[in-house]
Amino acid sequence: MGIFGGGGEEMNAEETMQKFQQEGYEVRLQEREAGVKNKVKRKSLWIKVNKEKIREAVEFLMEISEEYPHFSIISASDEGNEIILNYHFTLGYGKLLEEFAVTFQVALPKNDLNIKSITNLVPAAIFSEREIREMVGVEFEELADKRHLFLTKDFPDGVYPWRRDETGVKETNKLYETWKEGVK
Repeated sequence: MGIFGGGGEEMNAEETMQKFQQEGYEVRLQEREAGVKNKVKRKSLWIKVNKEKIREAVEFLMEISEEYPHFSIISASDEGNEIILNYHFTLGYGKLLEEFAVTFQVALPKNDLNIKSITNLVPAAIFSEREIREMVGVEFEELADKRHLFLTKDFPDGVYPWRRDETGVKETNKLYETWKEGVK
């Protein structure tokens, strides 16, 4: 069995991309070769989403998928004036040569690091949201459990280990800058 859309037809990465494009999303298809002896093409969809529409995008993915999309993780990247959140899902998870990644990419300006939680749709996202909250400083609206996941209770407020700006851990920033410049 493959991945089916609302009409029961089997959907691949290209068809999924087309459905998101029809809904007005900016979508990029990425292909890469994987394997040593038996080379296969792995496909990934990267979908840009406004922060106000993250729940809508996840709901649409659920609607067009035959099976519940496999949630992997939310990753974060400090890109200067904004934090990029990548919501990683897989369709066709565990099906040889049928699975492909779907990543929702959300840019949050650092002066407005708020976004709605997706835990009402994907309960397992709670761990990623808690991690991103404490490591980068993003506030997830309607997140039920805001306790630290990895940092200690006495870790200073307003310091975020994965940030590369003035709110980051100073020693980490120093190491990053040394690496970036090249160690002699």
